[in-house]
Amino acid sequence: MKQSWTRRQITLVVILLTSIIAIIWWVSRSELEANGLQPNITLTGKIKGAGGLLLYLEAPSDRGTISIAQTEINEDGSFELPAHIPGLGIFNLRLSDLNGSMLWLPLEPKDNLKIKANLRTFASKPKISGVSWASAYAALMQATERFESIQVKLQAAGNSTDEQAITDAYNKAKNEYESFCTSTILKDLKSPLNILLSMNLLPTTGFEDWNVDHLLTLEKLSAAYATYYAGQPASNNMQGQFQQIEDAYFAYTQTINGSMTAPEISLPDPLGETHNLSALKGKYVLIDFWASWCGPCKSEMPNVIALYNKYKTKGFAVFSVSLDDNQAKWQAAISSWGMTWPDHVSDLKGWNSTMPNLYHFDGIPYTVLLNPEGKIIGTNLRGKKLQDKLASIFE
Repeated sequence: MKQSWTRRQITLVVILLTSIIAIIWWVSRSELEANGLQPNITLTGKIKGAGGLLLYLEAPSDRGTISIAQTEINEDGSFELPAHIPGLGIFNLRLSDLNGSMLWLPLEPKDNLKIKANLRTFASKPKISGVSWASAYAALMQATERFESIQVKLQAAGNSTDEQAITDAYNKAKNEYESFCTSTILKDLKSPLNILLSMNLLPTTGFEDWNVDHLLTLEKLSAAYATYYAGQPASNNMQGQFQQIEDAYFAYTQTINGSMTAPEISLPDPLGETHNLSALKGKYVLIDFWASWCGPCKSEMPNVIALYNKYKTKGFAVFSVSLDDNQAKWQAAISSWGMTWPDHVSDLKGWNSTMPNLYHFDGIPYTVLLNPEGKIIGTNLRGKKLQDKLASIFE
């Protein structure tokens, strides 16, 4: 697994890519004046209740947020903000209020964007006009607000609702949100708004739960930008982003398609006897990384126990690797949680164990499923996903 893409590596790549896509050439106001450049975009409008506040147009970049232009909002809330930008890019329009209210806007030269809003809802319900993507932007804001509202409700229900029900509800809302973003992108592949929309399709938490259909959408978008915005940084970065995600996804698939052998684990059980993972070859093996202090591990364990009891006579085994650092608590959990399989190991070093680096994980519970040849065929399988995977093998 040393050559595989880990969740952390993938996440870092995506963070880098979403940063790169926003990079633009920046010309300061003084440089603009020194070179005789004229504003090529204008933002006008009215923000009720914002009189006297400053309004900033800024560009995220690899050097941090850079100020492009600013103006003071008139007492009645009206404003005019001319600026010069070199090409299509993502900018933020920020108020100097205590909340730091901000809008992300895809802008390109010759835009004359108009905004009507009030101070309280500036960041969530602005009325934008003057650009081709105005109606799609409004729909995106509504879809985003709906998705975020569902997340808040699910978090509030965390202690009173079944964990699987919460996961299912979240996945349903996430799929609907991503479907909206996909359909909006495909309706107009050249829309500047697609830079924002595409960010919602990136594998920001790794590929394990990622919809691979997004790869085709990103490919179409990359090709369209190469045509309509040839030579511009936004186009070049869109193409680079797609290529790196495609390469990363291919690398990821090599870790779960049965072509990679799981690294050997050779550790002692509570009585000091060494257990080797390789001794279980010939069976389907679930390597379960857990700890007695891990609440989510305890919540998931009944599912693992039920699956072990269901399939143990069909060639299924569990190899439990604890990240405990207290032997008494480790042993007590094995007994009280009902973990009846024979393979329990730990080096009792907690997060200083070699296991997280060896198997590339940074949170537990974490599972790795092996086929009878000791090859990896699944990672981070829990709950219904684990049930479905084992059912596909044994039933």
